[in-house]
Amino acid sequence: MWSDYYAFDDDAREVRFLRPDMPQPWMNYLSNGDFHVMISQAGGGMVWYKSPQIWRITRYRFYNLPMDRPGPYIYLRDAEDGSVWSPSAEPCPTRPDEWSSAHGLGYTRFVGKRRDISASVTYFVPPGVDALIWRVKLRNDSDRARKIDVFAYVEFSLMEFLREVQWQCYVKHQLTVKHDGAFDGLVYHYGANMQLKPNETPDVFFAADSALTGWDGNRDVFVGAYRSEEGPAGVEGGCKNSELAGGDACGALQKAVDLAPGEEREIVFYLGVARDAADAASRVAALREPGAIEKHWIALGEAWKSKLNVFQASVPDEDASRELNWWNPYQVERNFLFSRSISYYAAGFRGVGFRDTAQDIVAMTSLDTAATREKIHVLLAEQWQDGHCNHTAYPVEGFPSDQRKFSDDHLWPILTVWQWIAETGDESILSDRVSYFDGGDGDVYEHLCRSIDFTKANMGSHDLPLMLYADWNDAMNKVGQGGVGESVWTAMQLGVVLPKLAEIAAARGDEVTRNDALAFGVALTDAVNGAGWDGGWYRRAFMDDGHILGTHDARQAQIFLNTQTWSVYSGMGSDERKRLSMDAVAQYLDSPLGIKKAHPPVTDYPTPENPLFAYLPGLGENASIFCHANAWAIIAECLLKRPERAWKYYHQLIPHVAMQNAGIERYMGEPYAYASNLFGPDSERFGLANVTWLTGTAAWMYLAVTEYILGIRPEWEGLRIEPCIPQEWPGFKATRRFRGCTYTIEVVGGGATVESMTVDGMGLEGAFVPHVADRETCEVRVVVTTGA
Repeated sequence: MWSDYYAFDDDAREVRFLRPDMPQPWMNYLSNGDFHVMISQAGGGMVWYKSPQIWRITRYRFYNLPMDRPGPYIYLRDAEDGSVWSPSAEPCPTRPDEWSSAHGLGYTRFVGKRRDISASVTYFVPPGVDALIWRVKLRNDSDRARKIDVFAYVEFSLMEFLREVQWQCYVKHQLTVKHDGAFDGLVYHYGANMQLKPNETPDVFFAADSALTGWDGNRDVFVGAYRSEEGPAGVEGGCKNSELAGGDACGALQKAVDLAPGEEREIVFYLGVARDAADAASRVAALREPGAIEKHWIALGEAWKSKLNVFQASVPDEDASRELNWWNPYQVERNFLFSRSISYYAAGFRGVGFRDTAQDIVAMTSLDTAATREKIHVLLAEQWQDGHCNHTAYPVEGFPSDQRKFSDDHLWPILTVWQWIAETGDESILSDRVSYFDGGDGDVYEHLCRSIDFTKANMGSHDLPLMLYADWNDAMNKVGQGGVGESVWTAMQLGVVLPKLAEIAAARGDEVTRNDALAFGVALTDAVNGAGWDGGWYRRAFMDDGHILGTHDARQAQIFLNTQTWSVYSGMGSDERKRLSMDAVAQYLDSPLGIKKAHPPVTDYPTPENPLFAYLPGLGENASIFCHANAWAIIAECLLKRPERAWKYYHQLIPHVAMQNAGIERYMGEPYAYASNLFGPDSERFGLANVTWLTGTAAWMYLAVTEYILGIRPEWEGLRIEPCIPQEWPGFKATRRFRGCTYTIEVVGGGATVESMTVDGMGLEGAFVPHVADRETCEVRVVVTTGA
């Protein structure tokens, strides 16, 4: 039973773990935007600064056994019997008698008890402080004095991950770990030749809040030959005060603690970055100031309170309430920071995915408008003068960008900029100057216009956009290898962004661009409903050799999810075709655990020699339950005003609900973070959650539930409030902070038709609340019904 493994504490906004041995590591991300930690429920994980590729501070051995090793560990050695254990349970063979851990918003905590010694350690990264704080508390619950040796340990990485993999035999001889008496701590200096950014590579400090009993910087000395982090020699016999001038580095700090009966003590360790040893001493001194740690802990809580208070809702479903109010926006923010770069599933080679980050921005904008404006600039700097964009960028590392041309990448910024203006009401972003990747610069508005120019220059024989390398579905890369394959879905993507570009153009007084965008949209709509319609649903693509993907006549891959959902989202389908398409989704693609991406799966289509997908049936792009794309089905059903189906699609993929439906040993992923996909019903491992945390599912599920199911979405002139909720609901209440005004919203009844609306007691026609400048509060009451 899942309840044997974990429980939610909704008052504390935590998920609590009742045993350390989950089916796989269940991660949390601790971060202030520059300094980052990935940590599991059992204490495994890694630390990095800005980039996991060039400033990876500690190691994490991906894909290897024993799993989830190493991490930032605390060891406790009991002087009475010499036993060694850890509050995180792992990695010691000796386990606590009592144990639990918890992930919260920006922190992870472990609590253990053994032989009447209670211990807890809370890890967090404070806002504005580039350090991981380890807050250790010990209490002697026995009736006699006790002596405990406390060890804090990390295994240092060689900073540049790829060079470590390739050249560690040389690179490890270009680093030092030294004890610095100025602050009684360790300084790890990575000085390898030919670094990408040597002047920006920090030193790493590791220190405690008071004097140390001992330390080690040499892993061979602390861990010992033929040993591991399960039982380091330095924990058994005490640290040897070793330094390191070339070799395998670690950081180990020892503190001897005497505890009287009933006494409680706190010890704090700091692992952080600094410019040099002198800067490290200064930063440690600041952390040691009286009350500093408590101040930073409070600041972390206040920062998340401020973000989450942008949108809060009280809905009659406990699982949905938990997900939409904190876990989903929390995942959105973490996703925004890391794109898809590093997780339990990804070792950290990826940079900033263009389309990935653009979609994250759409959901993140309400939570942090300043950060999203900056990230829009980062993306547009990857655009070429002809309008196309690089697929992946490395703005921190400076690695070469991935210059493959996709049919969709360059179109996403139109949606992100429109959303940013809708949220802020600030059109000045259109005048921001951003360089082009191949030279020169232009304002944001010009960048958006050039995106459409590129698509117009790359149209196919069916008057649909050329597929190029691929579209949103990367695995469509065989469609257009010969340069003539076309994407029906990309045409529908244009159906979403072209009206938004027209609105942007109108705001700039550019009637020519406005009219051109609208006319192009009409032409694409004709093509979608001509060549793109298959009689009962929309086709997906035309291959170079003439094969049609997504047609009744195909042996495999007869129907795809994305063109059905986007025919509604784009408005390109007629009312009848929209309903037919989404009915086909329910008939052919829905399953007990979510909606498949395609049906039937591909094994040897279009030819046995060159099948469309390399993925096994039911996996990845080949008929898995692609959760990211499921969010668009929710939006589509809301736009069709079919709340029961929209709610079914949303509710079944709430991670905790999906876990219960699939079973914990099958689902395996975190019950609080969305997955990219679940293995589909054509797989014998149906229901396995794959690639959790860093996925576009988080952004689109947040948009689907807040803007379409609850129906509270920003537009340029104000807020639209148009719920699509199950008819058995009595309604819901929500608060939405929007352009300096706090909207208190009460929705009465269930359904998808707004029967009436009052704003501050005054009746208002329709479902739209115009923005009023300088208004600080607004009370809205909406009555919804099932309609005719």
